[in-house]
Amino acid sequence: MTRSRSTTLDMGLLQPVDTLTSLPEIPRSPASPIHRRSQSLVVDQEIDNLTEEAVPKEEPIQSSRQNIWAALYSRYPNLNITLISITLWYAFSMSISVYNRWMFSTSKLDFSFPILITSFHQLILTFLSVCTLLIFPRFRIEKYGDTTYTMPLKDYATKIFPCSVASAGDIGLGNTAFRFITLSLYTMVKTSSLIFVLMWGVFFKLEKLNLKISMIVTLMVFGVSMMIYGQHDDPESVSARELLKPSHIFLGVTLVLLAACMSGLRWALTQIMLKKNKHTRNPILTMMYISPGMFFVLLMVGSAVEGVGEFLHAPIWENKGAWGTIGLMIIPGFLAFFMTISEFVLLQYASLLTLSVAGIFKELLTIFLSWIVFGDTFSLINGIGLLITFTDILWYNKYRFDQNEITGKDDIELVDVEMNDLNVMTEYSTK
Repeated sequence: MTRSRSTTLDMGLLQPVDTLTSLPEIPRSPASPIHRRSQSLVVDQEIDNLTEEAVPKEEPIQSSRQNIWAALYSRYPNLNITLISITLWYAFSMSISVYNRWMFSTSKLDFSFPILITSFHQLILTFLSVCTLLIFPRFRIEKYGDTTYTMPLKDYATKIFPCSVASAGDIGLGNTAFRFITLSLYTMVKTSSLIFVLMWGVFFKLEKLNLKISMIVTLMVFGVSMMIYGQHDDPESVSARELLKPSHIFLGVTLVLLAACMSGLRWALTQIMLKKNKHTRNPILTMMYISPGMFFVLLMVGSAVEGVGEFLHAPIWENKGAWGTIGLMIIPGFLAFFMTISEFVLLQYASLLTLSVAGIFKELLTIFLSWIVFGDTFSLINGIGLLITFTDILWYNKYRFDQNEITGKDDIELVDVEMNDLNVMTEYSTK
C-alpha cells in the first residue's frame, strides 16, 4: 500500500505544470517555520531591491551636476577669474568710498582738506605705476615697439594734460562733496554721469542726438531728481551743524553734479585724445602720465582754496601724529591703484552684460554699506528714483550694445566712467 502511494506521487510530480495547478493548495499555519522563512525571504528581497534601486539613482544626480558645471565652464571659460576680479573691484571701490566719507565728513574724522589730500593720492599712484613698470615688463612701452617714454611738450599739453584736468575735477569735487552729504546720496547722484556722458558725446560729435538719446537723458534726470527730492537727513549720520544748515545738502549735491559733469568730459577727452596715443596703451602707462598732471592741478587748487599753512597746522597732526596722519593719506592711494588693476583684469574677461549688471549691483552694495556703517537712510521716493535710474542705465547699455552691433565695433562703453577710461586702454592694448 505504501509502495503504491509513493508511485502515485512520483507519477504526479512528473505531470506537466498545467496539471499541477489543479492540485489543492496545502494550507500553512502562519506560525509555521516555512511561513516565517518565506516572509523573511520576501522582506530581505524587498530590502535588496530598494538598495539596488537607490544606488543607481545617485550616479545620474552626480552626473547631472557635473554636466551643469561643465556646461557653465564651457560657455564661460573665464568664470573663476571674472568672479575674483569682480569681488576685488567691489572690495577696493567700496573701501575707497567708505574711507573717503569717513575721512572728510564733518561728523567723522573731519580732515577738512579733501583737495590737498586727493593730490597726495595722485602722487602715490604715480609712484606705484612707476614701480609696476619696473617690476612687470609686460606693461612697459617697449612692448608696443617704442623705446622712449618722453613726448613733446606740445603733445602733453594738448593730449594728456586736458585729461588730467578733467580727472582732477571729477575726483576733487567728489571728495569735497563728502563733507556735506551722505555716502548713499553721493552714490545715487553720481549715477547722473550718464547724462553728461551723452551731453559731452553730442558736443564733441561722438554721439548723434536722436529720440532714444533724448529719452534716456530725460528719464535719467527724472530719476536723479526723485533721489534728491526724497532724501532725508538722519541725525545719526549727519552732524547737528549740517542739520541746522540745509544749504549744505544743496552744496553737496551741486558738487557731485559738477563731478559727474567732469566725469563725462573725461570720458569724451579719453575717446578723443588717449584712444590712439602710443604712450597710453594700458592702464599703468595711462596712470603714470595722467597722475602727475592731476597732482599738480589739485595741489594748486587746494593751496588756493584750503591753504597749505592751514593743512600743516591742522589738529590731526597732533592727535594722530605725523606718521599716523601720513598713513591715513596713503591708504586711499593704494586702494585706488589696486582697484584700477582689478578693473583692468575684469574688462579683459567680462562681457557687456556682466559689466553692466556688476556695476549696478556695486552701487546697490555701496548704498547698503552706507546704511550699515553710517546709518544712512532713504525714503520710498529715493527707492523709486533709484529703480528708474538703474533701469535707464540698463537701457543705455542695451542701446550702446545695439549700436556697436550695427557699426561693427567691439569696444565697450559703460556708464561707469572710470571703467570707460580703462576700457579704451584695454581695448587698444590688446590689438
